[in-house]
Amino acid sequence: MESPKTLVPPISIPNPYYAKVDPWLDHSIFGVESLIGSGILRRYDTRVFDCSEMAAYLEWMLEKHGFDTKICLADNFDNGYVGHAWVAVDIPPRRYYVEPTAVNTGGFIFSTIKPYDGNYKDYGRYDGIYEDIYEATKNNPVSEFDWWNDPQLAYNLKESRGGN
Repeated sequence: MESPKTLVPPISIPNPYYAKVDPWLDHSIFGVESLIGSGILRRYDTRVFDCSEMAAYLEWMLEKHGFDTKICLADNFDNGYVGHAWVAVDIPPRRYYVEPTAVNTGGFIFSTIKPYDGNYKDYGRYDGIYEDIYEATKNNPVSEFDWWNDPQLAYNLKESRGGN
């Protein structure tokens, strides 16, 4: 996540941002894994496309397919000294988490964290959990989450809005 010294002026959130265009048939954790299994063909880039942009993109993509998601933020993730962002996916009766920065050759894959996984508790320790991009950006800079300004990913947003 960006340090306060490197913040850029806020970049507005596209309108409309959320558009449900592709309902996903399998709304289980396996459906989530199937949907996100191909990952993103965009490399991690500190302060440009890091965990917060990745989490916002993942939250948008899952919401677009009808999943109930939230953006999670921690100032000191895993008892460390580094800020981190990830996504919570609520599939009753459970909450799952998705780590947006799992490395894959050529880009990133997403890793799901289930209640019986050893590191599940770490992901449950967030300092903030936000219902959507609007809530996440009330007290955090829009520039932390602005994946839509990346030409590689902006096409996905444009297509979800009917090509506009």
